[in-house]
Amino acid sequence: MLTLLLSSCHTKTDDFVSKHCPGSCTVIKGTLTTDARNKPLAGVKLEVQWREGDMFSSISRRKAITTTDDKGNFELRFLLRDDELPDPYSYNGSFTVKAHINPDDYLTCSGGNTLLHTYDLKRDTTIIFDYVLPRKAFIEIQANNLQARQQDDFLQTVILYDSPCLPAISWFTRDTKYTVPVAANQPLIIRTTKRKSGVETITEKVITLAPGQTSNYQLTF
Repeated sequence: MLTLLLSSCHTKTDDFVSKHCPGSCTVIKGTLTTDARNKPLAGVKLEVQWREGDMFSSISRRKAITTTDDKGNFELRFLLRDDELPDPYSYNGSFTVKAHINPDDYLTCSGGNTLLHTYDLKRDTTIIFDYVLPRKAFIEIQANNLQARQQDDFLQTVILYDSPCLPAISWFTRDTKYTVPVAANQPLIIRTTKRKSGVETITEKVITLAPGQTSNYQLTF
């Protein structure tokens, strides 16, 4: 009974007719690539959704849908309804661009299939959105001798690569091992900053992993 009641409070509709909006369209266009932007991702379905609400009630509209061409190019065109326009005095929902991908194979900031999340779109606006969607690999990082840390000591590992979001581990907890998803087929810089007894050092190692590969990396405090 509770499930039926909750489901009836959530409304999902397609609003594709709004793409016919000469002079008023919002356009999100760009190129979707992988492998350090060297390989276009063709045939990937993308869609824009607007959603307002919470876990108890919501309105969701699918605004536009398209598929990337052979060069990874795409264009999403739609009209913002009056209740979707940004309002400085109230929450008018948010927009997401989602890719129909397998999140087990590809790396996104959200960990799912969301490429863009924004609250502030306007009519008669074109947004250039070039997105690199790396295929996924993994680094298993083991930190040794953490028990030797003193109050003012510091240890952090950051993995740098071409992505809008980068993993960082601050070794403050008792955990000594993390498995971190990273981008495949591009250079990865594993940078560790260590401050011990007032002396700070930075070490770096560069590796490249194949899709699906797991590499083991150890550091010592």
